[in-house]
Amino acid sequence: MLAAIGEHQTNAQIAERLHLSIRTVESHVSSLLRKAGVTDRRSLATAVPRWVAVPWAASSFVGRATERTELLTSLTQNRLVSLLGPGGVGKSRLAMEVAPAGAAFVDLVPVRAGFVVPAVAAAIGVVERQGQPLTNAILDQLGDQAGVLVVDNCEHVNDEVGPLVERILAGCPGITVLATSRERLGLPAERTLVVPPLGVEAQELLTDRARAVDRTFAAEPGLLADACSRLDGIPLAIELAAARIGSLGMDGLRTALRDRLRLVAGGWGTDQRHRSLRMVIGWSHDLLDPRERSLFRRLAVFVGGFDLAAVTATNPGQPAGELADVLGRLVDKSLVVLGAAGRWRMLETVRAFAAEMLAASGDDVPTG
Repeated sequence: MLAAIGEHQTNAQIAERLHLSIRTVESHVSSLLRKAGVTDRRSLATAVPRWVAVPWAASSFVGRATERTELLTSLTQNRLVSLLGPGGVGKSRLAMEVAPAGAAFVDLVPVRAGFVVPAVAAAIGVVERQGQPLTNAILDQLGDQAGVLVVDNCEHVNDEVGPLVERILAGCPGITVLATSRERLGLPAERTLVVPPLGVEAQELLTDRARAVDRTFAAEPGLLADACSRLDGIPLAIELAAARIGSLGMDGLRTALRDRLRLVAGGWGTDQRHRSLRMVIGWSHDLLDPRERSLFRRLAVFVGGFDLAAVTATNPGQPAGELADVLGRLVDKSLVVLGAAGRWRMLETVRAFAAEMLAASGDDVPTG
């Protein structure tokens, strides 16, 4: 409606455009004038702050047809949808691809504990007023507006995001929240969607990004599949590896993949975490408590899947119930994957990081 007012459309034109009655439009315009503290429509068009828009992506979006459809459906049926998955799997990019025009975007990567509410307020144009709690100002600003609020990278401030989102859902019936995190927010209304690593689409992504470096790039499907498998189908890892094609070629790339964490480094961008795979996994590792870190690094001894009996055997003296609880928390934090028949596994890139942590710790893990 603000966009239409800014285009100097009449109430009748707005009503036709938005499929509303003229009386409903008049009511909304009057409400907006009161909230903005102005008396005419021209002032209203400039007085009400606009939301921070979803960032524009410079590269093409590859694959994810199934995930896109599922997410779009979920957003029509739920007011809180959380995209979950390990670092670098493409949660943020999927959210940006699916978020509708006009959605507000809150990047929580640089936000420290205690500053989530101000970050959300800034994204939707709320100005703090003396004597009014900032959360209340956010609720007043959103009011009965309809729209999508994207809160990106919540994992390190989940404890603050959850209560704020809960109040928004309760007080602003027209707002839908799309969150991305490595761990669910834990709200009753939350619909979670796990973003998996890429399957065969990984080869398409590697080829696309490699051709951005070398227009003549071509490789046999088998070689592409092998490289993508070693990178666990993680889009960030694939993009960082593709950036090395120009200097290594495909054969050199496959050889360098023997040390995944060393190879997929040296990227660039505003998000420093995404400049290397080691930094991405390290971000998740740093959020673990001491017991979670201890078990995380000890799980590096398992090549392939493992069950709870194997975990108990490699952690003598610790109760099985306690180990099961900590293991479940590592699954919740997207560092371990629960597969079929009650067996768990780590992505190989994650296991390589855990192995580094285990070697540095000097932990002696029984494997017999």
